Amino acid sequence: MFKAFIFPVYARMAGIRRRPRRRQVTDRGRLLQTGTIVCLALGIDTDLNLVYQLFALLVVLILGSRLFLYFTRPRVAVRRQLPQFATAGEPFTYHVEVINLGDRVEQDLRLVDQPATRVPSLAEYISHQEPGEETRNAYDRSIGFHRFMWLLRLKTGIRTEPCDLPDIGIHARVMAAVEATPLRRGIVTFRATQVLHPDPMGLTHGIVSFDNSEQLIALPRRYQLSARFRLPGSRHFQPGGVDSTWSIGESDEFVSLRDYREGDSLRKIHWASSAKRNKPVVKEYREEYLIRQALLLETETEQPPVLEAAISLAASLILNETQSDAMLDLIYFSESAEVLSSGHGAMSVNRQLEALACLEASANSIEALTAATLRHGSELSGCIILLTDMDASREAMIASIRNSGVALEVIVVTDRPDEISVPPAIHVLDARDMEREVAKL
Repeated sequence: MFKAFIFPVYARMAGIRRRPRRRQVTDRGRLLQTGTIVCLALGIDTDLNLVYQLFALLVVLILGSRLFLYFTRPRVAVRRQLPQFATAGEPFTYHVEVINLGDRVEQDLRLVDQPATRVPSLAEYISHQEPGEETRNAYDRSIGFHRFMWLLRLKTGIRTEPCDLPDIGIHARVMAAVEATPLRRGIVTFRATQVLHPDPMGLTHGIVSFDNSEQLIALPRRYQLSARFRLPGSRHFQPGGVDSTWSIGESDEFVSLRDYREGDSLRKIHWASSAKRNKPVVKEYREEYLIRQALLLETETEQPPVLEAAISLAASLILNETQSDAMLDLIYFSESAEVLSSGHGAMSVNRQLEALACLEASANSIEALTAATLRHGSELSGCIILLTDMDASREAMIASIRNSGVALEVIVVTDRPDEISVPPAIHVLDARDMEREVAKL
């Protein structure tokens, strides 16, 4: 296969691009270099013309401009200030502080913040298809260069724009505003910050590089949900109150103490008070009714666009839940079935969004997700299930959870909606046009 043959060449090219450089030629410098080559070709015979003299002059200009860079290297320091989160596909601005440590005013500087380049694997290169690749000509599709460059940008994860710095006084500091756009969800790594300084003729920029690696979490893209869409379920009794969690079963907080009665759980005994009274004393919990919903996300798919659409929809549903008396449990599969709760005194939705940002496709997760939901089905007011396909195992999951008495809403995200047959109560969304599909919910 030609793509497997040409892939190592593309990977080496990407490796060469990642090597640190000491200088960068400007457009004016490239024009001068082109003129130098032309003069060299025309002035080979020094007896016929005097073009060789122009060639010598241009060579002196180029060498002089590069030599000058070594004497004008700025003494500066940089400090990047990243936000806590960004969102895939949405531009944002962050700041880089540049400090002048030298004894002269620095002028005409330019700042470039570089993300860490990640080269895709051969398996990713062969299995992934660039959006709109089918519209390219046969030659471009066969050599796969555009696909590789698209994957290279996607794996890198973010695009930053260079910015010009104002004049920096002696021992002064300025804040540079850098425009950036995350290209995907997940962890994005910044590798280095470069400060470019020009020679007097503007032919070449010298590069001062600062190795200051940092990471940023890009949250999944979100969709605008219809105002009429609501998660299923109503107020439901919660044993142990709002602080109860699925990991320990009941809350550690209580409203009063009382004497032990036969049948009380040993976990409720307040040992300090029991020791003082010389008889068992138990903690009495407040009883409370609230809306507790679950969002079950299934990621057992080999189609990256479908996985991204499902995760983005899950993030949209999490942020759409605004009821003050509601809790939302995100159920997903990583190495095992995981549950993260938010709302009504629990952790914030940021933890859930972080988990979605780093979530990968899973295999053999249907049974584990079903068991995790059924284990605590009595505490749930309702559950919304996000599926990436429909088959017998997923139908069994839906039936098991529904038979436990939990109110259900089922959504299937797929790239082949016409091939899936589901009951009318189940929503089927086309992953290729999620903006329009989500508006129908």
